[in-house]
This record gives sequence, structure tokens and C-alpha cells, in this order.
Amino acid sequence: MTISDIIRRVYARIFVLFRKVKSGYYIKNVLECRRNRKLLAQARIVPRPSSGVSHPLISVRIPTYNRGKILVERTIPSVLRQTYQNFEIIVVGDHCADNTEEPIKSITDPRVNFVNLPERGIYPESPVDRWMVAGTTPGNKALDLCSGEWIAALDDDDEFSEDHLESLLNFARAGNYEMVYGKIAREVSPDQWVEVGSYPLKWGAICHLAVLYHSSLKFFKYDINSWKYGEPGDWNMWKRMKQAGVRIGFLDRVVGKHYLEMTRKGV
Repeated sequence: MTISDIIRRVYARIFVLFRKVKSGYYIKNVLECRRNRKLLAQARIVPRPSSGVSHPLISVRIPTYNRGKILVERTIPSVLRQTYQNFEIIVVGDHCADNTEEPIKSITDPRVNFVNLPERGIYPESPVDRWMVAGTTPGNKALDLCSGEWIAALDDDDEFSEDHLESLLNFARAGNYEMVYGKIAREVSPDQWVEVGSYPLKWGAICHLAVLYHSSLKFFKYDINSWKYGEPGDWNMWKRMKQAGVRIGFLDRVVGKHYLEMTRKGV
């Protein structure tokens, strides 16, 4: 590591620290952690309806913006071919401006549902900051629409392995976990892949599409302001789950693919 690399890293950390202090992150984090612990304790009191059900319903939620083609050619088909078939797919458009609805409606499976928001979410101007929270608004709407006992996260350009739902659900139930995650194959350059995912839970060791959690945790929402703390929205939510004391398990195997992200105007 060169001196310039060290200087850049120090500068980046100072910048993030400044952002957190300016946004009131530390006070907000303490107060929210207390709230989440109370809500988690209350959620644990309520019996789980799926405790005696062999095949509980899983809601797969997919926020999207102008990616109808990829959705119907890659993402949704990866859910439809699952070895575990008791699921619903909730696709929520961030006020899609293209024909996203048309290709999705061409899929005749009644388990596929699409809702397009009447207005786009309000995101920061900076491309990096916007990337951190892109899809937050449709993601939270999708959470509200989920009716399953378990919730699986999926981005609109990625795909599940064929036993994604089955393997994560079995692992969660066997270990009495409330949230589980596995590894993913991440495309770092065209046709070049690396595995991402490890335990304990930390930034850079978990991918959005690798997560399954119980619906009793639906009170956790994506924070539209997480960019102000220098954190991606998905990582910010998983971190809050950990801080609240959610029982988290790690399945040491690949459960999906995260494709190389292409730069798109309007993301």
C-alpha cells in the first residue's frame, strides 16, 4: 500500500465520520436500537403461524426501475424454477418510465405481482450516494405488500440458485434463526466471478440477494438517509438487525449470482 492509498483511506474515513456527526447518526442509532429491541421482543411473543407448517409461504420482493427485459429473462425465471414452490413474487416499480409492466404481465403465473409507484423515490444527486439507496422507496413498499411468513430479497438484475429458497428456509428453521444469509457468486468483470459471504456479519461479507428473514422482522425498513452515514441501504438494515439482537445464521454455500453492475442513466 502506497502513502497516497493510506491518505485516501484516512480521508474517506474522516469524511464518513463528518457525515455521521452532521446527520445526527450516533444519537439516532442509539434511540433506534432501543426501539428495535423492544419491537423484536414483542414480535417473539407472538406465535409463528408457520411453526407447524411444512411449506410456509415465502415472499420474494423485487424493487425495480426500467429493467423489464432482464426481469423476465433472468431474475423472475430464477424464482419460478425454484425447488421450493410455495412463494409469491412482489415486484414494485420505482415509477418505471418504460414498458416494464408489459413483459411482466406476459408471465401467466398468478404468483407474480407487479405494482408501479405513482411517483419516484427522492434520492440524492451524487451518483455514488444515489447508488447506496437506489430502490429504497419501492423496496419498502414491497415489504408492506409481502404476505408470506418468510421474506427473500432479490435485486432486479440478479438471480437465485435453483435451491435458494429451500436451502435457506431449511437452514433457518433447523437453527431457529430469524435471519439467514449465504454466499453469492459476484461477477467482478465479464465472466469472472468471486465468492462473497462470510461470518460474522460485517460490511462486504453479505449481499442483498443472499438474505432470507422471518416476516416478524418487517418493522425493519430501508433507511432512505443511509447514504448520509456512508452506508448502502441494505447493509444498514442488516446491521440494525444485528444490533437489535436478531438471531442470525450463515449458510456457507453459494445461493445466487450477483451480476456485474452496468451504469444506467437514471438509476
